[in-house]
Order: sequence, then C-alpha cells, then structure tokens
Amino acid sequence: MLVPEGIPHPNEASPLQERRQVTVLFADIVNYTGIALRLDPEDLQEILQQYYLLARTAIEAVDGRVAEYLADGIVAHFGIPTAFSDAADRAAEAAREIVVKAKEVIVAGDILSIRVGLATGQVVAEFDGTNSRIIGSCGVLAARLQACAPAGSIYMSDLTHRLLRRESGTWFVGNLSLKGFSEPEPVWAFDTENTVPLAGESFAFFGRDAELAELASTWQAVQRSGRASPLCVLVGRSGIGKSRILREHNLRCPPEQKRIVLQGEERQSNTVLYPIVEWLKLDDRISLDARDTDYLKALCHPETATSLQLREAPGAIIQRTFGALSEAFQAITKHAPIQIVIEDLQWLDRSTLQLISRLQEDLADCPIQWLASSRPEFTDGLGDLKVSILTVGELSVADCRVAVHQCCGHEITIALAEEIVARSEGVPLFLEHLLRELNEGRISDRGTVPETLVGALTAWIDGSGSARRVAQGASVIGRWFDEGMLVELLGVGLDVVRDDVALLCRSEIFQRTDTTVVGFRHDLIRAAAYGTLLRKHRASLHRRIAGIYEIGNPHDGDKVMAEIAYHREAAGDYSVAANHRHRMGRYATAFGAFAEGESQLRETLRLLSLSEQTGQDVRRQQANVLADLAANLMQTRGFTDAEVLDTYEESLSHLRKTDWIDGDSLAIFWGIFTYQVLIGHIKAAAATVSRMQDALHRIPKEVRLSEHRLAVLGTRNAIQFYSGKFHAQLSTLQKIKALYEFERHAPLAAKYGMDLLATAQAFSPHSAAVTGQFQLARKLVAEADAHQAMLDIPLMLPFIDIWGGVALGYMGDFEPAMIRIQRGILLADRQGASFWSATGRMWRTITEFEATGSTSCRVRMEQALAVQKHIGVGVGIPYWSAKLAVVCALDGDDRRAREYIGEAMRGLVSTTEGAWRAERQRLTGLVHERMGRLAEALNFYQLAARTAQMQAAHLWEMRARGAIARIDPLDEVNAERLSILSGTVPSHPLGND
Repeated sequence: MLVPEGIPHPNEASPLQERRQVTVLFADIVNYTGIALRLDPEDLQEILQQYYLLARTAIEAVDGRVAEYLADGIVAHFGIPTAFSDAADRAAEAAREIVVKAKEVIVAGDILSIRVGLATGQVVAEFDGTNSRIIGSCGVLAARLQACAPAGSIYMSDLTHRLLRRESGTWFVGNLSLKGFSEPEPVWAFDTENTVPLAGESFAFFGRDAELAELASTWQAVQRSGRASPLCVLVGRSGIGKSRILREHNLRCPPEQKRIVLQGEERQSNTVLYPIVEWLKLDDRISLDARDTDYLKALCHPETATSLQLREAPGAIIQRTFGALSEAFQAITKHAPIQIVIEDLQWLDRSTLQLISRLQEDLADCPIQWLASSRPEFTDGLGDLKVSILTVGELSVADCRVAVHQCCGHEITIALAEEIVARSEGVPLFLEHLLRELNEGRISDRGTVPETLVGALTAWIDGSGSARRVAQGASVIGRWFDEGMLVELLGVGLDVVRDDVALLCRSEIFQRTDTTVVGFRHDLIRAAAYGTLLRKHRASLHRRIAGIYEIGNPHDGDKVMAEIAYHREAAGDYSVAANHRHRMGRYATAFGAFAEGESQLRETLRLLSLSEQTGQDVRRQQANVLADLAANLMQTRGFTDAEVLDTYEESLSHLRKTDWIDGDSLAIFWGIFTYQVLIGHIKAAAATVSRMQDALHRIPKEVRLSEHRLAVLGTRNAIQFYSGKFHAQLSTLQKIKALYEFERHAPLAAKYGMDLLATAQAFSPHSAAVTGQFQLARKLVAEADAHQAMLDIPLMLPFIDIWGGVALGYMGDFEPAMIRIQRGILLADRQGASFWSATGRMWRTITEFEATGSTSCRVRMEQALAVQKHIGVGVGIPYWSAKLAVVCALDGDDRRAREYIGEAMRGLVSTTEGAWRAERQRLTGLVHERMGRLAEALNFYQLAARTAQMQAAHLWEMRARGAIARIDPLDEVNAERLSILSGTVPSHPLGND
C-alpha cells in the first residue's frame, strides 16, 4: 500500500497546515508612545496587562485565537484551527467588545482608546496545537486598516464587510490608499450590537410548485400518448436545485417507476460516451452477454473494442454502436414507460449528444419522458436536440420563509428569519446550509448569519471532526469515488474509512449511491474541502491517485486514461498527462469521434507546452501530436484547408529541431504531400516524395515497418498519376497491394487521414482508362468498391464513388458514372465533407456535358469552378477551365471561351499537373477550331497527340488524332497512328465536344 503524506487534522492535538479563509483582527492602543513616555514602566505594564486580558477575553469569547502580542498591538485569528461559518461576524464582535471595554481602563486620567483593523482572505494557516500563524496579505491589510482608523473605531476590508450578516451599523469610509498596496482599498467602518440566538429542527423540500406541475403534466402526456416528450432541460446556475427538482419529480411518481440516469462529469467531457458507459456498468436491464452486443461490450471492455477496431472502420463502429444502444433503450421501454434523466448536460461529450439526438429520432414512438439539468451557459450548445427549456431561478421570498419556518417552527424570531431569507438570496443550497447551521446550534448570540458559501461549507466540513481528512482526500479524487480508492490513498484501514464515510453521510456532506460508490452532495462542497489543501499536498495526492490507477490498469479504456491524465496534470506531471491525452485523442479519432479527438489532441499540446516551460524537451512528442491533429482536421476541415498544412508544417518544424527524422515523420510528409497535390503544387509534392524516400532510407532496417514503405509508395503512386506517368502508377499499385495487410494497415487511416491502399486504388481506374485498358479499369473500380466496403470509412466513401464515376465517364459509361458521382455528392453532403461535395459537382457537370454535348450545364459548371477556386483545389482547375472554355465556345461566347482557355493553359500560380495536360491541349485546339482558327487548332491537336503518345495515354492520343483527322485528313502518319490506336483502345465515343 502506498504511504501517504499526512492530511492535517483540525484539532488541538494535531498540527495543521493548510489553506484557509481567515479573518484577522489587529488591535492597537492609540498614542501608545505618548503614554509610554508619561508612565512609569511598572504602571505601563499594569495597563498593558489589563488591555491584554480584556482583549483576550473578548477574542476567546467568540472562539478566536490570540496569535501575537506586539507591545501595544494584538493580533487574533478567526477560523484557525476550526473554520467558522461566521468568522467575520465573530471578529467584528470581538473588535467591538475590545473597543468598548477599553474605555473602562483609565490611563493618567484619560480613558484607554483602541483602534482595530479587520481583514479577511485566503492564507496558509499553521497551528501546532497551541499557536496559530498565517502567511498571506490579509494580515498586512488588517494592520494597515488599524493604522488609518480614528481612535475608538473599527475599520474593515470590503470582503469582511460583505461577509457580515447585516449592514446596519456599518458605513462606507471610502477607497483609501494604504502603504504597500498598489490600488486604493475600499474600507468600511463598523459599530453594531449583538443578535439574538435561535434554534431550529429540520429541513425539507419546499417550493418549486410550478416546475413540478409542468414536469407532472408532461409525464402524464407521455403515459397517455405512448410517445416520447421533447428533452425538458432544467436550466439554472450551480446550487439552484435543478437535481433536487428532478429527484422530487421522480419521488412523486409510483415507487415502481423506473428511470435511467446519465450523469455528466466535467473531467470526462471529452471521454467518448462516458455517461452511457457508466450506465451500462450499473444497469441490470442490459445484458452484455446477449447476442449481437459486441458494440455495447466494446464500450465497457477494451479488449472487445480492440477487436472491433481491427476488423471495422471508425465510422462504422460508432454508427453501429449507436444502433445497438437504440435497440437496448427500445427493449427497456417495451415493459413500461420510463424517465431518462441526463444530469449536467453541459459536461456531455460530443458523441453522447449525437447519440441522444439519434435516440430522440429512433425512440419518438416510445413512452419516454426526457429530462435534463444544465447550466445556463450551455444552452447555445444544444445543437440538433429537440428541447424545451425550463428555467430554474432563485426561490421566491415566500418559499424561503416557508422553508425557514418548516425547519425552525416558532423558535425563530421574525427578525432572524428575515435575515436568513435575505442572505440566502434564494439559492436553495445556501439556504439549506444556513438552516442546518442554525439547527445544529452553531449560530449563537455572538454571531450572525454568514453570507459566504465557502466559509460556511468549510465550517460544515470541519464539523465532522477527524472524518474531515476523508473528505479532503475524497475531494482530490473527484465528485464521486469508492471506498477502496480512499483506503489506498489515505493508507488507513477499510473500517476506519467506512466509519468516517458513514459520519460524513450522516452530516450530509457525502451521499451514497450503492455499497461502494460515494459522492459529495454537491460539487461546491467538494471544492470547499479541496480548497483547504496546500498546493504541494494536492499535488502529492493527485500523483498518488494517478499511481493507483496506473498500478491497476492504465489502459482500461478512455475513462481511466482521462482520470490518470487529470491527476497527472494536477500533480504537475504534464508530459505524463500528455501521453494519456494523446492516446485518448488517437482512440477517439479511430472511433470516428473526430470532435472529441481534436479536443483531446489540443489538450495534449497545451500540456506539452506546460512541460516545455519546466525545461523538458518535448519536441518529438509535439511533432507526433501535431501530425495526429492534422490528420484529424483533414476529416473535418477538408484536405486543402490552410490549417491542415500549417499543422503539418509545425509538426515537421518540431521534428527538425530534434535533428532526427524517423518513421513518424512519414505521416507528416504524407499530409503535406496531400495538401500540395490537391492545390496543384505538383513539383513541390514531388520534392516531398523525395524527402520521404530519403527519410525511409535513414530509418534503421530493424525498426523499419511495412507502414513506412506503404506511405512512401502511396505518395509515389499519387505523384505518378498527377505527373501523367500512368503505367508507372499502375505498377506501383501492385507493389502497394502486395505489401498491404488489412488487419495491420486499415487502422492507420486515422493516422494518415485516409487508407493507404484505397487512395492508390482511386487513381488506378483513371490510369487504366487513359492508357486504353478499359476492362482493367472496370475491374479496378470494382476492387476499390470491395475494399471500401470492408473499410467503411465515411469520408472516403464519396472519394471512391466520385473518382470511380469519373473513370467510367472516360470510357463512355455515362449512366453508371452519373449514378456514382451523384451518390458521392449526397454522401459528402450528409457528412459535411464540403471538399468532396464541391469536387463531385464539378465532375458531374463535366460528365453530363460529355454524355449529352449540351451547353445547358454551363451555369452550373461556372458555379462549380468558382467554388473549386474558392476552396483552393488547384490540381483540376486548368482541365476544368479548358472544358468550360469548350462549353462557352459551343455556346457562341468566344470572349469567355478565350478567357477560360487562357486560364487553362497558364494554370494557377505555382500549379502544374500532367494527368490532363494532353486533354487541355486538345480542348484548346477545339476552341480554336470552333472559332475558325484551323491552323492554331491543328498545332494544339498535334501537341496534344505528342504529349499523350509520350505518356502512353492512348485514350487522350486517340481523341487528339481523331481531331487532327478532321482538319488534315491527308496526314498519312496521323492516319496510321490512329489506326494502330483503334486496335488498342476499345470502341469509345471520342467526346461530344
């Protein structure tokens, strides 16, 4: 068992060192120097003894503690070693008593005059069993306030004033400039009387009649209709009582009424389907051993998830998981109407929100009352959820009065009841605590009702005595925890922990959900307990908790990794936390949860930046994380988004600084290459391929993986196609197919942003068709489809459909080509893949024109080309511009035809491509031919024929030579070449243009 650092106890026998909110009293004799000069030392000693006695008596009467005697000065602390919910009130009362009683002391015929300064603030508090000591600015502030206070008066800080029960007897002095303080401090003067002690008995639920009536009405409608309600979201700030209303609603239903509670957690807000996973572990209505529940098992058992990821693509896994969950919920609703409650909606991860949206659609005809609680700031993040908002505000004054009298009966005076109502400000949690303090007799005639929730909660926790150490330890674990973890963390026996937990439950600091899981009644209580620990103690405990998780099973799913990352960060172990966040980001991306993956990866970069500030060299880690982030962004922003390239370039920059390029660099180069190719920077892309080959050769053979060779071959394959080396591209495809292993390489799609084989397959039908191998081209289209069916990567489906359709269009198979391209466009639109949607629309107009020869597509073609230019896709724009030039020429618009053909031959700045070069030259000749410039047309046709012959692009050459034959039918060499081509290229329309 790990041996912990001691968590201090707040009692007289044990030393205390922790953070506290403390009120400091600093009292001083007015004109002490003059008195000392006039009196005999023995007489002065007697005066001081009287002063010390009356001051100590006044301070200790309200449980304060004298910390120091400084000649004529006295320093006292309120809140050490035990916190008070009314520390400021006690200090003010003691100060008033000192000032009043001092007037009874006569010094050389004059009364003794005292002035006092009071200040409240966070300090490091130390107590050795006898003496208290603080480190913090509020002690200095109390001294400065005393120094500027008039004789016989009490000055207090603004915070001390705000903590007082009532404002009568106080007045604002002004913003005073105090020595050592950079800004003027607001200062208040104080002079008030004691209050009346009161007592009460109990606390119960009260008010909220309107909210409960609306929930009851909705529930009745669900039961009558058998249909699901919209998601009713109770919106209100923390501590306003949203969860209590939901529980009360359930309590007013029949005892047998079932409900499902999905609990959000702040630190798990990017853990995929966290509330669902936690529910599956606890709900006995779902059997994970039943048939066809692999997707549900995968959520709870990492080994099942790993198996799924090896045989299925990320997009398929998450969609089928959603389907399995939908069926599970439907099965539950068959037995009886249910309530599904989502606690803390603001902490749900993106995938859970998407799941709930789908469940609302799938379960619309099921008897479900959807309920949720949320903080106000999240209402803009409800997305596609069908919701009705029920705003939960502060309690009315009338409801608060009812609560006070329910708890205290006739024992409480009207004045104190009104004071409690006013200071609660209608916040149920605050009001509940104040009344609890009253019932337990901790509000006396010397104190007043506190306003600060933090101070009140700290006093509440201190009231549990030695059990508070369990509350402090638990606060580091989190809102919910189990006793076993507490035993390991605190290094004490299970019986001791259970006894303390039972005491804290009776004190209503904790609440128990089952035999092992315990939690704080409210996160604000947890925050109060956590706030008492010194930072070094917190760090030590966080580190210990992370170690407990790591010793157990650090790879046991996203939840455990999130816990380890959270505690390692809190401990200051930033690079270790970053490793876990990085793994979570990769997992989420592979699962198809791209938003969560991006968030985790950006968190990883933040943690690595913190590590860097501590002097650690984390450049290699930063490079790898940035590469994964760029691959993720490819899926959501598009391949040509500038941020994708910037992220890859930044990744490479970090890697260069380490003076070491290894296998991980190839994924970075892959991303840069993809961007360069698609914007048309073919020469730059070719240079990147060379850099990848150099990097591959520098990787030692013993660590060189087939993945690394595939990455280089994949980029070489693409550059061969765009350079017009079609036979070489087909040859490289065979090498890729021979090296590719589905189980090993399919999961790399998340790392590279695309599958290493599917990308090569997409180019191959084009190469085969252009080289006249139509039968092979159709076979390659079918192969690409079959492989994609196995992958089921959502973003690649439009890619394969559209590019396969384009290849079919080359061969004149226009009907299946149009069907594929249209299907790809629809898929891209559903996915939000704007890049492929725009590309599909461009190719659709091209294919439609080639199939019909009609210029009716001109406007749509112009619009599609404008979109392509806008999103920065440079590689196809010269060819598409040439096609549009032909359409304009056929439409009789010679001016626009010349403009577009000029663009086609110039290309965009820095863009080049060889795949369609021969076709661009041929189309330029066709525009000249339509304008009657036959000589210019013939020159371009001949240039196109030579280019195509050099590339072995028999289809392009056949088209060019057919055009030459129209203008110069007596060219015997051309006729002979055309005859040869007719024997190698299957029958195919040469193009209606």
